Amino acid sequence: MAIKPIVCAAIPLLMASMSSQAITLEQLNNQVQQMNKRISEQDQKFRINGFASFGVVQSDSEDAYHRGITDQPNFRRYTKAGIQMTFNMSDDTSVITQLVSRGEDDFDTTAEWLYLKHDFGDGLSGKIGRLRKPNYLLSEFFDVGYAMPWTQAPVEVYGVLEDSANYEAVDLSYDFEFGNWYGTGQFQYGRAITETATSNDLIALNGSISDGELTFRAGYSQARLELEEGDFKTFLDGLSNDLLNTNLADQAVLGNFDGVFMGLAAMYDNGKILAIAEYNSLTLDGYYADEDGMYLMAGYRIGQLMPYFTYAHTETTDDENKAPTSGDPGSIAAVNFKVQLANLNEEQDRTAIGLRWDYQPGIAIKVQYDMVDTGDTIGQFDDLPSDGKVNFLSITIDTVF
Repeated sequence: MAIKPIVCAAIPLLMASMSSQAITLEQLNNQVQQMNKRISEQDQKFRINGFASFGVVQSDSEDAYHRGITDQPNFRRYTKAGIQMTFNMSDDTSVITQLVSRGEDDFDTTAEWLYLKHDFGDGLSGKIGRLRKPNYLLSEFFDVGYAMPWTQAPVEVYGVLEDSANYEAVDLSYDFEFGNWYGTGQFQYGRAITETATSNDLIALNGSISDGELTFRAGYSQARLELEEGDFKTFLDGLSNDLLNTNLADQAVLGNFDGVFMGLAAMYDNGKILAIAEYNSLTLDGYYADEDGMYLMAGYRIGQLMPYFTYAHTETTDDENKAPTSGDPGSIAAVNFKVQLANLNEEQDRTAIGLRWDYQPGIAIKVQYDMVDTGDTIGQFDDLPSDGKVNFLSITIDTVF
């Protein structure tokens, strides 16, 4: 009987404890929900994507071809990794950066992209910062091997992007639709600085249209190119002492060139057939030869496999016209100058066959065999080749994540 008052007294305490516990659990649930909401909002504000390529390439020649490809296995040439980060400050404004490390650069990390983007509405958007030069059909995806059919894009057209792919600029783009087609018009103005040259007043105009399978693109850009004094002096030293003994070696004059770039491209992709054609033309004032480049590519998907074929060609076009603009055109200096410029003449044909295997979503394995012929010119060799011919095999594993 003495226990009953104790039990009765304990019931209110137990109820109070249960009530207190219920309040704690409810608060905890609210905190978890609020945390999940904040995480969800952060997921929408911050996004990170990545890509990587792992490859090996080897040629059948001791002559170094295009950035060090020799008869020794090269595991660095096609190996690289990148991370792209997007932070959405609002529904209309975001900051995008892309960091890339390349094996051939000792895996040093550089900021390829770093820009602020704002959507003004009605299809108009703007960017400012470090951008990719928009000269080519696949400029935006140049570093992302998974987005390309090849182990490496044809250097006859895309080789220049390996040395000068980015610049600081402002960009205005306008997206539009008409019928079943959608397109983009783009204007950029900026300045590019590399170790050997500066491109001032760089203006680019580009336009593209697509219906989902067929894509057409056209682009135009121009700039004032200023070579670094040391590099230009080296160029002159390689011509002739006779020329250097004349007033034509005025580096302040010879070191500046106006350049114009034009490009056309078309692509067809219906899920089975992939076909790409691209042509570009570079015109330079002064003593550097103009250059044209093109390629044709065709592939056919069979399940996860896509065999493909590529033909590419590049050549300098007006070497014989690159004579001194002052002094006697018939002088020994002028004649020697033309002779030396002929040594800088380039012409190159490439035939490539390859196989792409989409092993699983986000992973592609590619094998490609290239046959290159530069004739009696230097082509893309690092030095004068023995016979102007080289064949090489490349294998890459390309990923996105």
